[in-house]
Amino acid sequence: RQTDPEPSVVYGTDILREFKVPEEEDPLCTRVHMIAHRYATGQKAETPKDKVSYHSAALLEWDHGKHCTIFEIGWLGGIGGYRGKTNWSHDKDEKETTLYRCLKPEMVFPWKDSMSEIRATDIPVKDLEGFKQYIAQYEGHDKRFVDPHYPFSHDVRLTYRSRRNIAAYMLNYIRRDRTYSEMRRNCQTFVADVMGFLAGKRDVQPFHPINQVQYRNQRHMFLYDSHMYGE
Repeated sequence: RQTDPEPSVVYGTDILREFKVPEEEDPLCTRVHMIAHRYATGQKAETPKDKVSYHSAALLEWDHGKHCTIFEIGWLGGIGGYRGKTNWSHDKDEKETTLYRCLKPEMVFPWKDSMSEIRATDIPVKDLEGFKQYIAQYEGHDKRFVDPHYPFSHDVRLTYRSRRNIAAYMLNYIRRDRTYSEMRRNCQTFVADVMGFLAGKRDVQPFHPINQVQYRNQRHMFLYDSHMYGE
C-alpha cells in the first residue's frame, strides 16, 4: 500500500480484516489489463532463455480513480529475499527501500523457487495510460523493463468485484495450490487465469507460446473457500 500517506504491508488473511469497510466505501474493480515484459539484464548480454522469458502481471483499475493495483505471482519469499526491491517502486535502487522497512520480520527469509506467493502493489497511476508512462521511465536494457506488451484489456464483468472480493479471490487461489513451475504454474499462467476470471473470457492464454503448451486454466480456484478442501 505504497500510495497511502503512511505506506504499509498487509499479508495473508489479515488483508480481509484490513479491507472490511461499509459496502459503499469499498472500491469496485472496473478494468483489467495483461502486462508482459522481459527483465533488463544490465551489462550482461541476454541469453537465448532471457529472450523468451517474459514476466506477466495483472493491472487492475478501480472506480475511485486514485491508483491502480498490480497483481503478480512469484517465488515464495522473493520480496523479503531481495530486500524489498521491486520494479513497482521508484526507490528500488535505494540502499533500503520503503517496502523493506515496512516488511514484517517473518516476511524476510530466503526465497523458495518451488513455491509461490501472490503480491499486490498499489501503484500511483489511475489507468493503463498512466501505467505505460511509468514503464517508459524505466524501459531499456540498462534499466528495468525490456520489450513491454499490453496484449489484453477488458472491463471487469464479475458481479462481486469490490476490493475485498478481489482479495478473497486471490487468497482462495494461492491457498489451493502454492507450487511454482516454470512451465505449468507461473506468472503468465496466473495472469491468464486472472484475466479470464475477471473479464469472463474463456479464451485468454498466457502471453508467450512456450507457456501456452502446458497451460490448463485454473480459474475455478478463485471462487472456492480453500478451507473447505483437504490438503
